Amino acid sequence: MSEDLPPPYTPATTAPPIWEPHFIDLTQYSSLIVRKPLDPPPDCFSTPSPPRVKSNDFPPFRIPCVGNNLADGFRILYPSGLLEKHGIQQADWTRFLEDLGVSARLAGQGLSAVGSRVPITPHPVRGIFGTRATGVAYDSQFARSPRDEVQTLITVWNQSAFERRKLRVTLHITGGLDNRAAYELFVESL
Repeated sequence: MSEDLPPPYTPATTAPPIWEPHFIDLTQYSSLIVRKPLDPPPDCFSTPSPPRVKSNDFPPFRIPCVGNNLADGFRILYPSGLLEKHGIQQADWTRFLEDLGVSARLAGQGLSAVGSRVPITPHPVRGIFGTRATGVAYDSQFARSPRDEVQTLITVWNQSAFERRKLRVTLHITGGLDNRAAYELFVESL
């Protein structure tokens, strides 16, 4: 009779594999771009979305920053077989990732690729340098950090291309809040 009993239960010794998309690494083909982000607007801003896009058709994935600074840019990783279903082609995704690095580098120079011209706080200019420093004082009110600039650009892409195709990209800080923080993009299907 003991021969008819099933063997005792033994728990699995390995965890299930973690899902990772198949990435095509295009980082080596990317260079320091001299164009301004959104000038001209990417093609996917004006092309129609696919007629039927599935919701939640893949688990979220992450794209790491090349270094600890946003100005280093993000690795140009294209998840083959995922974004095409949502109407995001390889050229559009590459442009998005390259523009994030360009935007951060411009912000480091005090320039904005997507910023508004609304002053953050009033900054009166007085004293002996009042007339000569007026332009510098005026422009300094518009300077944003690279993180703010990249976040603004991600918001523009989400509103103009990704969300209507049932995708969302968010910027995550993986380290502390100090200058040595590392960044990554979190891409999810809505």
